[in-house]
Amino acid sequence: MVLGPLLGVPAIMLGRLVLREIVSAEGRYTGEARARLGVALGWAGTQVYTLLLLYAIGATSEPVALVVLGTGIIAGLTVAIGALTAAAPRPFAAAALASRRAPWVVYPAVAGLLSVGLAGFITKRSADERVRREALAACEQARRSANEALEAAGFDRARSYLHEARSTCVGVALLDVARTEAEVDGREREAIQRRDEEEAARKAQQRAEEERERGARELRAAARFKDVAPAIARDLQVASTKATLRRWEDAQAALSRVELALDEFRGTDVQQAEPCTALLARVARLRPDVDAGVEEIRQRREAEERRRRELQEAAEERRRLMKEAAEERRQASLRVQCCDGTLSPSCLCARSSYRGCCSYHGGVCGCEE
Repeated sequence: MVLGPLLGVPAIMLGRLVLREIVSAEGRYTGEARARLGVALGWAGTQVYTLLLLYAIGATSEPVALVVLGTGIIAGLTVAIGALTAAAPRPFAAAALASRRAPWVVYPAVAGLLSVGLAGFITKRSADERVRREALAACEQARRSANEALEAAGFDRARSYLHEARSTCVGVALLDVARTEAEVDGREREAIQRRDEEEAARKAQQRAEEERERGARELRAAARFKDVAPAIARDLQVASTKATLRRWEDAQAALSRVELALDEFRGTDVQQAEPCTALLARVARLRPDVDAGVEEIRQRREAEERRRRELQEAAEERRRLMKEAAEERRQASLRVQCCDGTLSPSCLCARSSYRGCCSYHGGVCGCEE
C-alpha cells in the first residue's frame, strides 16, 4: 500500500502463485487467507496509485480527465450489460465474468475511474475558472489604472497599463482596450497640439512684451542722450585739448569717460542717430593717438625704472665690495694665537707662512677672535 505498483504488482503475482500451490497441495499447505489478503492489498495499492496518477494528470489536462471518465463509463456499461444480458457479446460476457470472479478488483477500478475522471474534470474546470476570474480581475484593474492615468494626462503610464491589459483581457474587454488605446493616442495628440498652441501664444506674448520694452528703452535712451550729450561733448573736447598738449594720461581719462557714457546707448537706435555717430567717429579718430601717447609714457617710465634699478644694484655691489675689503683688512690685522693660549707678538694671520711663530708656546692653533 505504501509503495503502490512497485510492490503491488509483485504482491499480486506472488499471491496468485502461492494460491495455486495451496490449491494444488490438497490441504498440505495453509495460509490461503493471508495469500488472498496479499493479492487484495497488491491490487488496492496498484489501483490507488494508478487512480491518483490519473487524477493528477486529469487535474491539469481536461482531455485526459474526459478520457478517464469515458473509460470508467464504458467499463461500467460493459460490466452491467454483460451481467444483465444472458446472450451478451463476448467482450461484455468476459467483463461480467471478471466482475464475478474478482469483484474487489473490477468494481473499485470502475468506480475509481468514474470518480477520478469526474474529480479531475471538476478540478481542471475550477482551476480554469479561477485563472479566468484572476485574469478578468487583472484586466479590470489594468483598465481602471489606465483610465485613471489617462484622466491625469499620464499617457505613457496609461499605455503601460493597457499593455498589461492586453495580456489578460479577452473578447469585449480586449476591444475596449483597443478603443482606450485609440483614445489615449487622440488625447495625447490634442495635448501636444494644445501645448504647442500655448507655447506659440507665450512666445508671441513674450515678443510683444519685448517689443514694448524695447520701445520704452529706446524712448528712455533718447531722453537720456539729450541730457548727457553736452557733458559727453565737453569731455570729448577736454580729451582733444589734452591730446594737443601731449598730456596723454589726462586725455585718456577724459576719453574713457566719453566711451563709458556712450556704452550706455550701445544696441539702441540712439547709437545709429547722427549726433551719437558723430561723437563715436571723433572718439575713433582720437583713440589711436591717445593710446600711442600713453604707451610712449609707459615705455619711458619703464626705461627710467630699469635705470633706477640698475643704479641701485650698482650701489649695492659697491657697498658689498667695500664691506668685503674691510673684512679682509680686519682679518689681515689679526694676530696668530698659540696653542698655550697666548697671542704671538710678531706674527699676523695674513702671513702666508707661520714658520717661527709660537715656537716656544706650543705652535700655532689659529687666529685671535
